[in-house]
Amino acid sequence: MKLKKALNNNVVLATTDQHEEVVAFGPGISFGLKPGAVIDQNKINKIFTLATKDFSLKLADLLSEIPIEYVEIAEDIIDYARNTLSASISDYAILTLTDHLYFAVTRYQRGEEIRNVLLWEAKKFYREEFKVGLKALELIKDKLNVRFNEDEAGFIAMHIINTQTEGNEIDKTVKITNIVQDILGIIKYHFNLVYDEDSWNYGRLVTHLKFFAQRIVANDHLANNEDDLYPRVQSKYPAAFACAQKIKTYVENGYQKEISESEIVYLVLHIARLTIRNDS
Repeated sequence: MKLKKALNNNVVLATTDQHEEVVAFGPGISFGLKPGAVIDQNKINKIFTLATKDFSLKLADLLSEIPIEYVEIAEDIIDYARNTLSASISDYAILTLTDHLYFAVTRYQRGEEIRNVLLWEAKKFYREEFKVGLKALELIKDKLNVRFNEDEAGFIAMHIINTQTEGNEIDKTVKITNIVQDILGIIKYHFNLVYDEDSWNYGRLVTHLKFFAQRIVANDHLANNEDDLYPRVQSKYPAAFACAQKIKTYVENGYQKEISESEIVYLVLHIARLTIRNDS
């Protein structure tokens, strides 16, 4: 392995014998070396193999300013998320989460507390991601002796959510969350429901609504391929169908998006499944 650029005494950008770019860590790893010099393998404690040159340079720039332990914590959190969530998480999550953690700890040390206005939504609508956030608080406490409250678990959960939507900005996550919350409110008041948030059908409904909301925000939609089902669900589930029409009006008026008959069919089926089980 050869030195490409020393970021500081303990972190270097290097190239392997296979011409891969990596970031290598170790005490005094770059001491006395010039670009092109061979790195002492015995000094290397950790190596990041980087997916792209762009990612490599961004991580290198980040590490020139932020201590390595923040990268290690971010990596542990992302690894945990990948092992527990059924979702693909971008490698760039390490960059964004490292940066977030460093400034979160800096604010904590200054006594600056920031409230998470999406904490309730994160706990209710993104339960699995919020569990990752709670696990992250344990890792941060163990490695940095910093004790964050649940607001920070919510912020970390939102970072995980954003990486699952291929790097979309936080405002898109806010829109998606608001749409889900509004539609749940429409269903709740249409049927005068008290949700059992631990039930399987509620969980399936929320999951469907999140994808439905993502399609609205992304200006995408399901094609009309359920034409035969549309009149059948209208006849079989009139109350759920009427509720779906309210949702259709909400989306069209609030977001200027057309809702296909296929979308209506799936909404009706999920609403009917939830409300019929609720009545039984």
